[in-house]
Amino acid sequence: MSSGQLIAEAWDTGGLYQVGSFPHWTIWSEWNGKYRDIVRQFIKGTNGFSGAFAECLCGSPNLYQEGGRKPWNSINFVCAHDGFTLADLVTYNNKHNSANGEDNNDGENHNHSWNCGQEGEFASISVKKLRKRQMRNFFLCLMVSQGVPMMYMGDEYGHTKGGNNNTYCHDNDINYFWWDKKDESSSDFFRFCHLMTNFRHECESLGLYDFPTAERLQWHGQAPGRPDWSETSRFVAFTLIDSVKGEIYVAFNAYHFPVTIALPERPGYRWEPLVDTSKPAPFDFLSSNLPERDTAIKQYSHFLDSNLYPMLSYSSVILTLTPAVIA
Repeated sequence: MSSGQLIAEAWDTGGLYQVGSFPHWTIWSEWNGKYRDIVRQFIKGTNGFSGAFAECLCGSPNLYQEGGRKPWNSINFVCAHDGFTLADLVTYNNKHNSANGEDNNDGENHNHSWNCGQEGEFASISVKKLRKRQMRNFFLCLMVSQGVPMMYMGDEYGHTKGGNNNTYCHDNDINYFWWDKKDESSSDFFRFCHLMTNFRHECESLGLYDFPTAERLQWHGQAPGRPDWSETSRFVAFTLIDSVKGEIYVAFNAYHFPVTIALPERPGYRWEPLVDTSKPAPFDFLSSNLPERDTAIKQYSHFLDSNLYPMLSYSSVILTLTPAVIA
């Protein structure tokens, strides 16, 4: 028991909500429900959340630092057993709980979800592409945030409950893990989740014992060193010093339009794209064993030569440093 971790779901059905204020004695961790709500709203493009989103990326020091706790006391999640699955979060604006036998009156009404333009699974190709991009955005966010990431079983292959966000009463396929779907997705979202999880494990700076400080972390806007925390900002970027990777650059563009970002100058080095959620698989994650990796990177050479990178709407990227080649 001495090596076990105590995790509180710091709210109840009576309305008590103690996220960040749960009696912890520096021992208890918490399901960070505020992380879930803020990340959902920022990623779908809601104004007013850039600063709060940045706090989430740091392990929510605004909630846990003053009480003597650490980033690992924040259990970060986007989806859990209650509420929408990750696939349903980007497919439904409204809950569809009729199968529960309560005339759709049960379940949470405020889900901060976005169907990306059409309600339900039957949608246009462009809407489906945006949904997959948003799923990658959510998972990338989870993997680069300080704290402990928690994911809901089945989200790694895109499990759907048909928009039902309160499935406690079902002992059937709606709640079962679909092994065949996981296998079908091995070249798509499951691959992305696998590679992003490995990347987190490889980085010394993702999963810090203490909250990051300015010695390691620098915030950026669409220009280096100029973050935009205004009410209408939907862009957040940062660089993080890493003893294994050297330094990583992470950016989130939650605007509904593309942006071209200026990257921080690093003399003797050049930024190289590793992850771009706007790209279809397998180019969403340029793993070292990807045959077309060098060709994919060369397509952006005219941007990278000028220390720039283009980002599509509703996308996120990770870039790493590589020694510059002097011609």
